[in-house]
Amino acid sequence: MKNHGTDLGRRRLLWGAAAGAGGVALAPILYRLQASKLRDKGSDLQRESPYGLPAPTPDRATGLPLLKLPPDFSYTSAGWSGDPMSDGYPTPDRHDGMGVIHTGPGGDITLIRNHERGLIAPGKPMPFIGGPATPCYDNLVLPGRIAGSGGGTTALRFREGELIDARATLAGTLVNCSGGPTGFGSWLSCEEIVLRGSLIGARDHGYVFEVPAPEFGPASARPIRDMGLMRHEATARDPATGLIYLTEDNGAHSGFYRFTPHDRAARIGALEAGGRLAMLKVVGRDNADLTEPEIGATFAVEWVSIPDPDADPERLEAPAPGLPKIRGAGKSGPFLQGEARGAAGFSRGEGCHYHQGVIYMVDTSGGAAGSGAVWAYQDEPAQGSDRGTLTAIFVAPDEATADSPDTIAISPRGGLLLCEDGSGRGDGNGVLGNRMLGLDATGRTFGFAENNLVLDRAPPTRSWIAPGDYRRMEFTGACFDPGGRWLFVNIQTPGITFAITGPWERGTF
Repeated sequence: MKNHGTDLGRRRLLWGAAAGAGGVALAPILYRLQASKLRDKGSDLQRESPYGLPAPTPDRATGLPLLKLPPDFSYTSAGWSGDPMSDGYPTPDRHDGMGVIHTGPGGDITLIRNHERGLIAPGKPMPFIGGPATPCYDNLVLPGRIAGSGGGTTALRFREGELIDARATLAGTLVNCSGGPTGFGSWLSCEEIVLRGSLIGARDHGYVFEVPAPEFGPASARPIRDMGLMRHEATARDPATGLIYLTEDNGAHSGFYRFTPHDRAARIGALEAGGRLAMLKVVGRDNADLTEPEIGATFAVEWVSIPDPDADPERLEAPAPGLPKIRGAGKSGPFLQGEARGAAGFSRGEGCHYHQGVIYMVDTSGGAAGSGAVWAYQDEPAQGSDRGTLTAIFVAPDEATADSPDTIAISPRGGLLLCEDGSGRGDGNGVLGNRMLGLDATGRTFGFAENNLVLDRAPPTRSWIAPGDYRRMEFTGACFDPGGRWLFVNIQTPGITFAITGPWERGTF
């Protein structure tokens, strides 16, 4: 964890910025945020859950108490790593970002799920994603060391909370961490790595790929290079403008970006025509350090151009001893260009979500405690304006309030959900698992669910799943169906997808 020394100049900047931000009409969760009541360090940013205390709840599929959920909630596990898919290939491991991208006849729900897998060594038990018919971007080969690129995506179709179809939809990519739905039947899958494979006759990695729902055809497996070569994390598309916002997860050298497509048509393939990339900057302040905001801090911001989104990073290193220097290190090419134009920096950009005209962004290590922050960006109302407002709507004072939130999801009713990616908290009596947290309109969190995944032995019919205590593993890919009845979420390791339902009307979700 970084050294969080007191920086009075930065604190004055954060609070002083509020005076010049302008009057922007806020979405409900921002409008009701009572930041003035939460500024004191002694303020309590936790509350009791409106849904009740989470308790071990049996999985309807296995009977095992894999999750802790509130009373009257239930769930089904599906799509475990190694499970046979409908296309005959095994389910890949390392489940990560995920989104609902299509609702079909009879209410069938289609999701695309990322798999955050890296370079595959020869003889590794888990094979590549899919088979010869799966769209593939790269077959990187380093004889004796690396057999290929192991990341990609799978598509899942659920009916009434039961998985009825699963298949591979993209292969040959690397470290597919998160992404976001486009809103027109496809998913943007993001690589969280920079690799100049072209230096050894392969392909470069560090891009965003569009992946349609299977019912709309196969993925092109073509990178959208104008979205930048960087350690991508998540995306969010504003349906009113067609603009796409992107987060970067590269430590203290993480920027917040906006992509303006050349073709803003809401159709699959349009984004591959490219566009213009820009990076967020605080108005009147060059290279603002936004790594340690205080709750309620507000900034007037603008966007500075990134002329060469595919530029090299600060340096290249060898991915392993004896291998060529092809892996990006230090600041990304887009960040270097934004930095030269005065753009702002964050700690670690993670989740990103659009709701009611607001783009919500998570800095998983933000705040003085390094426990996480949530930002909200809103354009100024003047049409064609290149300015906006950025507000820190939540800053965790400690791990008990929030332990490194990562994924962010918003229900159709406006409830905001955060998934922790911490190390698992201890209460003196043992491990407390990573949680899914609600964030209410006053900036307080409540525990909605908890990882309770402890396997004394391999689950029935899944002998390949190693026994162990997985409670410290992160929740990933949380997303609600359009009707707000189902919450879908993954636990990354050992790799499981859950469909959760219950009396959502009792609270904000």
